[in-house]
Amino acid sequence: MDAPAVAAAYSDGMPLTAIVLAQGDEIVSGSTQDTNSGWLGRELLQRGVRLVGVAAAPDDERELADLIGYASRRCDLVVSGGGLGPTSDDVTADAVARAAALPLCFDDEAWRQVAARMRTFRPQVPECNRKQAMLPRGALRLDNPIGTAPGFAVDLGRCRLFCLPGVPSELKEMAARHVWPWLERQGLRPLPKKVLHVCGVGESMLQERLSGVALPPGIRIGYQARFLFNSIVLYADGAADDAGERLTRAREAVLERIGGDVFGEDGATLPQVVGAGLRRRRWRLAVAESCTAGGLGALITEVAGSSEWFMGGVIAYDNEIKREWLGVSAQTLERHGAVSEPCAREMAEGVRRRLRAEAGLAITGVAGPGGGAPDKPVGTVCFGLSTPVETRTRRVSFGDRGRDLVRTAAAASALEWLRRRLLDKG
Repeated sequence: MDAPAVAAAYSDGMPLTAIVLAQGDEIVSGSTQDTNSGWLGRELLQRGVRLVGVAAAPDDERELADLIGYASRRCDLVVSGGGLGPTSDDVTADAVARAAALPLCFDDEAWRQVAARMRTFRPQVPECNRKQAMLPRGALRLDNPIGTAPGFAVDLGRCRLFCLPGVPSELKEMAARHVWPWLERQGLRPLPKKVLHVCGVGESMLQERLSGVALPPGIRIGYQARFLFNSIVLYADGAADDAGERLTRAREAVLERIGGDVFGEDGATLPQVVGAGLRRRRWRLAVAESCTAGGLGALITEVAGSSEWFMGGVIAYDNEIKREWLGVSAQTLERHGAVSEPCAREMAEGVRRRLRAEAGLAITGVAGPGGGAPDKPVGTVCFGLSTPVETRTRRVSFGDRGRDLVRTAAAASALEWLRRRLLDKG
């Protein structure tokens, strides 16, 4: 069921184009974050596909059918996530049938798989699940090994449409089983790339510092931005034999400009890098948290094996806990307040002493929405870092960006500061 027109176009050197679709009232309203589309977009780009759009439709058959029709006329590939369940608001198959002017037909094998999966949860399979076996006539069934909803693929003119479940784990599994192999049959292969990660350096600053950097022929540079974290992505066009060598030269050119700010490459995460630095020094870490309320500890323990270098932490929201558990003096709290560098200093020293660690890292701040003052507005965060050598403090203003973002940024910023200290860079 491969689309020969697509393969012919790609073989003539034209880029394969794609649109990613998401479905659901909860996606359109913003009540549920659409993580699938971003993941699909990144994966398609890596495989040499030019993404020309990302769209979302409500749980409305007509609206979704119109969007599918538009997308199929606009590009070579459409990947849709969601709307394959058994309830009345799951309308993907109906919308595709409408867009393609095809009837829905019962697929016996799809029903066998749905029923077998459902019986692992309950003895009787609800009749409504038969809906998941209704596919547009002529569609290619896409087996789902980890969920109840089969997917399917159809050709709409020159466009191949893949309909996948919306559960992220199922969507990723089925993309690997069905979509990526189809792309390979069209002659596409993943683009060689190198990713360099930084924390605390803005995207505009990165672009300014990398302006005019000399890159080898056929190397493109891109940026992936998330508040406080940014990634520089180097792509090697095509699959030439020297792609790896050109990427190496491009990496070296970028590192000459911003090497000190790069905390890791490719799949490395900031907590992993910090853990490696602590192990090199044979230090163990303890944390004291106020405004982040355990967020720093949670970030650290995402790393498997972090128990080798992470002792634990104290969540000291109330000043009484800061005094009794961390040894912050009443004089410091009265004179400087809980959100202050002197308080962060004593928190870091206290948790290091209390948990018998070589490094103590402390965070105290105003996450908002209330609690700010003219001299300590919302977004003000103070950090303390105590080591066998010295204790340092710093104050940062993240701005009033919302409580969750301030807390997340504070935890990441604390780890980046520790990373630099482990390298004697700040």
